[in-house]
Amino acid sequence: MLYLKFKKKHTKHLKITPIKTVLKFVFILPFVALLLVGCTSVAEYNQKLDKTISKEKLLADVDYVQHKLEKLHPSLYTYISKEAFNQKLDSVRMAIDKPLTSKEFFFLIGPVIASVRQGHMVLSPPFKKTEKTELSRLTKLGAGPLSQFDLEWINYKLYVVKNKSNLKGITAGAEVISINQVPPQNIYNKFRNTYSSDGYNTTYIPRGFSKRFSTYFTYEMGINDSLAYVFKQNDSLISCVIHRQVLEKKAKVKSPVTEVPKLKPVIEDKKKQRIYGYDVTTKTYSKNLSFVAKDSSIAVLKVKDFSKGKFRKGYKEIFSTLQQKEVKTLILDLRNNPGGRVAESVELYSYLTDKDFVMLQSAIVTSKTSLWKLGLFNKIPVVTYPFAAAFYPFYIGFSTLRTKKNQQGVYTYSLVGSKKRKFQSNHFSGKVYVLINGGSFSASCLLASSLKSNPNITFVGEETGGGFNATVAGLLPVLTLPNSKLPLRIGLMDVRTTNQTEVIGHGIYPDKEIIPTLSDRLENKDPEMDWILKECSSKNTQ
Repeated sequence: MLYLKFKKKHTKHLKITPIKTVLKFVFILPFVALLLVGCTSVAEYNQKLDKTISKEKLLADVDYVQHKLEKLHPSLYTYISKEAFNQKLDSVRMAIDKPLTSKEFFFLIGPVIASVRQGHMVLSPPFKKTEKTELSRLTKLGAGPLSQFDLEWINYKLYVVKNKSNLKGITAGAEVISINQVPPQNIYNKFRNTYSSDGYNTTYIPRGFSKRFSTYFTYEMGINDSLAYVFKQNDSLISCVIHRQVLEKKAKVKSPVTEVPKLKPVIEDKKKQRIYGYDVTTKTYSKNLSFVAKDSSIAVLKVKDFSKGKFRKGYKEIFSTLQQKEVKTLILDLRNNPGGRVAESVELYSYLTDKDFVMLQSAIVTSKTSLWKLGLFNKIPVVTYPFAAAFYPFYIGFSTLRTKKNQQGVYTYSLVGSKKRKFQSNHFSGKVYVLINGGSFSASCLLASSLKSNPNITFVGEETGGGFNATVAGLLPVLTLPNSKLPLRIGLMDVRTTNQTEVIGHGIYPDKEIIPTLSDRLENKDPEMDWILKECSSKNTQ
């Protein structure tokens, strides 16, 4: 063992410390510091959010936003001119004539960020933090009064699509008139201009609000143990109070001693969950293959997202199954798929084409170093920073090698899908239908855009929420405005498909437009799927 070296006369009363021990202390110190800071900062942080911020500091935050966007966003002026964007920022500067709270500042500058019309770029409201003791209390009390209903924003109204509360009298289709005397329309009107889709399409807006409603309402009204609802059902108004609901624990049933435990199915089930991306909350899989015909000639592949599961192994198994069962028609359901891993969308495309391909162009970035300081520590807990820091030099080297300046002087980053790729030997060669809607976004649109070049594929549904030609994402660091502490998420890569359209600022359009009605949605009907099955049936009888 190595020791620190000292002259003998200085070590008579000195305990020599091994280098290993010193390094261990240095490594643990950041964790201790973070723990101490976390314990003392919650109350202090919350107090700051309630205080007003001086005009000078707010103006400094406006300058910070402008500087960061100009430096890091690769396609800032795709849907808005530089002059128009700068005018909006100047209008904010003019409007700051007195100290404001972070909340007041958010509603002032949030619409300006949204006016860029890049859906991944979002300025979030300044939420107060919750003490650990309070979080523990809330967890013990059970599901909150907002989470006990699945709600959807349809035609400027908020409806219940699923009731998970103990109040069984409220059925799907009930309209939410108010919660704690606040109409949902008030929440929509207040937050509508603080987020956007990609470009000019509007199909994403109501779906985006449905997903965000609980967040927005909590921001306005705080965390509550009970909420007073007013519902409209069958032309009658129903008033009720929903309290936190303690989840019932299932009683453990003791098995007879003589019973042999069936371990194999349990192991297989866990393996399936890892491969296909099981969501414990919704009890659904990220990738799910099913069949609608008794002869297995029609298969449905529902892909909820490109974020969970071991996708390479999953798709290999799925398309092997399609081949073994001699499936003639595949329905690929990308509705409400928010995207995720670009590599997964490329992998799935390789099973849906019969040609070698380059699916994506190299991503556009602003400089050779724009990915250095922000990409590595995005979306990881603070306590893991020491681990991430150890790999940081390798990350810098890796990103530098993949970033080059092209002949036009533009910096580009080589992606998985920007290199020539072979199609899969067991690719699907039958008829393909793709289901899309306003909730189809990001990487799911990169896939849909690429599939649009295939004449054997029919798209059914409504225009996607994500763009046809590109999406600005890749790495999505969250910056914190220095004084208002507002979190700003920015996309660092302009990811473009090789298949492009001249229609700028819109998503992938369906070949057959079918938009579910309110009654379809509330009665759990699927007119898009019904149309496809009818189409398949009519072709089989010809």
